[in-house]
Amino acid sequence: MEMAHPELEARPTETSPLTLRIRSAIALSVRNCLCHRFPHNFHSLCHAFAVVGSNVASIALDRNYRPVAGLAAIDAGNDQIIVMADEQAFSNPLGGAYHCWIESDDAAPVELIDFTFEHNHIYAEANGYPWTGEESPAYLWGPSDVISIRTPLASLRAGFGKDKIWVSEPQSGARWMQAHIANNTNAYVQLTSEALAHYQQLMA
Repeated sequence: MEMAHPELEARPTETSPLTLRIRSAIALSVRNCLCHRFPHNFHSLCHAFAVVGSNVASIALDRNYRPVAGLAAIDAGNDQIIVMADEQAFSNPLGGAYHCWIESDDAAPVELIDFTFEHNHIYAEANGYPWTGEESPAYLWGPSDVISIRTPLASLRAGFGKDKIWVSEPQSGARWMQAHIANNTNAYVQLTSEALAHYQQLMA
């Protein structure tokens, strides 16, 4: 399923037009692959976006990116915070409220990427949370210390904006992600191949 918008736009930190084009092409290729394969529930597949996205970004940019599973919180507007911080979800067969994103793993400063960020309002509506004002940007991509909130969850206050996120990676999340990839290796090889082929077409 080809998405209606031909190019995704984020609100990244200052960077070159070529880098923006590459990032947009990676995001769009991952999105189109997963939307085509999973048209009915792609908005809830943050783990697949993180795995496939980290693979494509690593290959396209010749850097090391890794998928991360953990706890997160986003600003829903109107003094509302949506918290996805059920650490027990990683040992619960039924899952729970958690989130997955991508981080660079080869040099400082750490880059944070979230290719599912534009799904935030869909998640809110599907789970009974109020959402006010504009939607989130299509994706987040930038230095982690710029686009992620550095404060304990208990101290987090609404109003940090829809272009930032609070995240934390517990050991249970790291173990879950490692097992998830091991149990679905063949599927992720195929999905990554499809997304990478689309990326190459976009950059040709």
